[in-house]
Amino acid sequence: MRDRLLWFRRLALLSAMVLLMPGCNSGFGAFQEGVGNTPNRPPLAALRVLGQPGLQFSAQISDADATWGVRAAVPLSIVIVNNVTPVRMVATKQSGGNGLLSLQLTSGFVVVATSATSDPYGTVSLQNNPTHPGFAPPPPDANPDVRLFVRGPLTERFAGLFEDSVKGFEISDRAPTLFLFDNPDGAVDATVTQIQTLGPFDLELLLNGIVVATAHGGPTVTIRQP
Repeated sequence: MRDRLLWFRRLALLSAMVLLMPGCNSGFGAFQEGVGNTPNRPPLAALRVLGQPGLQFSAQISDADATWGVRAAVPLSIVIVNNVTPVRMVATKQSGGNGLLSLQLTSGFVVVATSATSDPYGTVSLQNNPTHPGFAPPPPDANPDVRLFVRGPLTERFAGLFEDSVKGFEISDRAPTLFLFDNPDGAVDATVTQIQTLGPFDLELLLNGIVVATAHGGPTVTIRQP
């Protein structure tokens, strides 16, 4: 019976995903579907790392429950799925040049905060709770640390579903995007569908820093935690 209920829930969420794709009205990020009489939740905050293409950076991302460390290159979108505010990010350039490192915090299509630096090895930060300025000590590292990395093709717009055993989230963004799943319940899986079909998808699913599954292809690709 439980498997049947999960199947029906997934079917409903995938149907909502299909409705989302043509107009993309919900914007970027992740959106939790309501269950029964529970309304849909508003879009979760998404972080965008922009500036000099290829610029290497390190970052600490956190919400109220967990912290994630990231080392990557510009550009990159980062979305905490199932997050609890405040969402915060501190990023540091890994070069001594004057290349620009810029952060944006978005909700749907709306940019709600920006911050930037061009200083050598400069640091930049932002958070989405203006009623609590400043940064408290970060919470413990995420455990388990579950990540979905939609690597490419570059700038490909996609929509999909990222879920654990009890919760499902519509996701919508452009590659490359890193999704961080806060407090997943059981194993996770994801299905993503291309909107522009610029080339085959490359997906990675990571657990505690280890790649546990990969997927390649399109226009629709599914990846599952073993």
